[in-house]
Amino acid sequence: MATYAESVRQLQPVIPPIFSALEKGLKGANEHHTSNGLVRSDDPWHYAHTARRIALEELRSLGLQAETEDGRPLYAMSGLLLFYKTMAVRILRPSDDARTGGVTIPLPGRSKKRQAFWSQDPASAIPGLETDNLLLLWKDDAGKLVDPMTLVRPTGGGHRRNSLRVDWVGKLSRSMATLRAADLDELEPDQQYKQLGD
Repeated sequence: MATYAESVRQLQPVIPPIFSALEKGLKGANEHHTSNGLVRSDDPWHYAHTARRIALEELRSLGLQAETEDGRPLYAMSGLLLFYKTMAVRILRPSDDARTGGVTIPLPGRSKKRQAFWSQDPASAIPGLETDNLLLLWKDDAGKLVDPMTLVRPTGGGHRRNSLRVDWVGKLSRSMATLRAADLDELEPDQQYKQLGD
């Protein structure tokens, strides 16, 4: 079970390309909407899909996007799944939480694959590999990526909000890419949840 500090330490080398890929995706989505006279609020899903699709190709070019044996993205609809060392990171754009101004951790819903990922089932992310599964939640403000993003280690969930279980929640900022090892060791999550049996 990876702690927050261990997860950030392991992901540290890929923080810049993650930020860059999402920024490139947002820039491309903005340009696409502007050049075609599209209004983002008319179809926010199209905007997010466009940004995701461009970000996926960027991560893919760096060998960070998980793919099938025949070289296709592992998830449909340009789903972003970063694989690095022993980490599988689903990069998601969740709904805004109007009550707190933060983000709402998404539920896996009724999908057995997503539930297995959230539950940390062995080999649930990438067939044949055991990974520690994380969620990286991003949002934008008028087309600009918000820094920091939110890193989450889920431990279970279904389609109801009260089914969600989480180990910890913490920030992932661009500046963490340059932290020294001693500074990484000192990182604490924003929230640490008590697990059954602790």
